Amino acid sequence: MNLVLLSVLLIALQQAQGSSSQPWLLKPNVLVVEKEMQSTVEVPLICGESFEGAEISWRNEGEELGQRGNRITVTVEEMMAGNYTCHDSAGALLGHQLVLVQVQGGQRQRKILKGSDNADYIKCSSKNYGGIFRCSWQWSNERKGSVVLISATRSSDGRDITCTLDSDEAGITCTDQFQCAYSEEQDHIELEVYVRSLYRLEKYFSSFSISEIVKPDSVHIAKLQGSTFELQYPETWSVPASFFPLRFHIKVVPHKKDCDYEAQSRTQVIFTQNQTFSVNNRREFLLCVRAQDPLCNSAWSEWSKYE
Repeated sequence: MNLVLLSVLLIALQQAQGSSSQPWLLKPNVLVVEKEMQSTVEVPLICGESFEGAEISWRNEGEELGQRGNRITVTVEEMMAGNYTCHDSAGALLGHQLVLVQVQGGQRQRKILKGSDNADYIKCSSKNYGGIFRCSWQWSNERKGSVVLISATRSSDGRDITCTLDSDEAGITCTDQFQCAYSEEQDHIELEVYVRSLYRLEKYFSSFSISEIVKPDSVHIAKLQGSTFELQYPETWSVPASFFPLRFHIKVVPHKKDCDYEAQSRTQVIFTQNQTFSVNNRREFLLCVRAQDPLCNSAWSEWSKYE
């Protein structure tokens, strides 16, 4: 079967209000129309330059359209766009184009992801300074969404950062192969996530540096003897510890309490290598330890516990 990508006539589109808008290609076979929610847009489609004069039929989501020929115009009302395909006289597929709608002024009308502003929609973190980071988001309960496109670049040179989408499409793992853990970052990572629900398209944006999102893994607590413990750097943390020191937050709380319990006995110490800590407490206790990068006041790691 000769599959030919549908090309799009990028001409002015007349809307019901008399204003104009132009569609744009998000990626091959995905066309975006920006419009007001209540407006109507006429979108011209072409099956392919080589099919001029051929007998061409069109379908939208498998349903036959009444229009024939290499060039047609489809009407997009509100969010009612579609997946358009063109076929030869025998019904063979020649090409396809997914048409999505992006609502103008959509910043105030977002509905596909949960959140209140850009900082809340996408959460990103990194276990170290090696250039690997994760970002995640939550889908709205009312809409079934899917990811259309992800773009992660460095703001200065626009070089691409490789990202892999999770199987549930609720997060990504990205690797900046040019990230140097031992040098100061000169620019930010700019992340764009395009998601759709049916034919509605929304764009989400986040800008950050690795140092702004770093969060160490949990500290390992090993008992040596009696009430003496060894606190060990996370295996995933950048080395050497002398160059990447961690601040440890230590709490000793009563037995059967949680680490969030406001204990009277607490301290914060900066360790540059694995250290020991002794608990002067004859009663049963819970030892809680977490860590952060003191040089950038990073997010604290999750609490580690030893009972």
